[in-house]
Amino acid sequence: MLNTFSNLTIPLIILGIVIHGKIKGVDIYDSFVKGAIDGLKTTWSILPYIIGIFLAIGIFKTGKGIDVLEFIFKPLADLFSIPKELIGLIIIKPLSGSGALGMYSELANRVGMGTLIEQMGATIVGASETIFYTMAIYFGSLKIKNTRHTLICSMLCHITGVLASVFICYVLFT
Repeated sequence: MLNTFSNLTIPLIILGIVIHGKIKGVDIYDSFVKGAIDGLKTTWSILPYIIGIFLAIGIFKTGKGIDVLEFIFKPLADLFSIPKELIGLIIIKPLSGSGALGMYSELANRVGMGTLIEQMGATIVGASETIFYTMAIYFGSLKIKNTRHTLICSMLCHITGVLASVFICYVLFT
């Protein structure tokens, strides 16, 4: 039943959009083409920001930047009972979602599936956002240079998500 529902959801949404457009008298194909052109323009305008963020992440990872930051943040992680294996994941998640998934995959292979550390890693990946990537995309596409308090608030939310993930995993899985 659920499988049938999920297979029909997207076609029903598309059908609903087409019917709504016809009722309102909108040229659906023309609107689709205009939207696609706008999407391509947006993609073209944010492409330098995407390339820049991925290049910076690649340099950071290959240049052993994460190893240095793990060394720096280990005492703080110990203070909050965060396993040292999670420090790299916590650091990379605000920078890159795909990088964080790669680090999580490597972590799961190293510590094993179903372990407390793996469960904490999975929860952290799900409970936080790729802050710098998202800011680069949205602010870059809108040409916003002054981000005001966005970065500080986002990093505070990331830290809160990490601490909550660790705490909840300790409560649920130990």
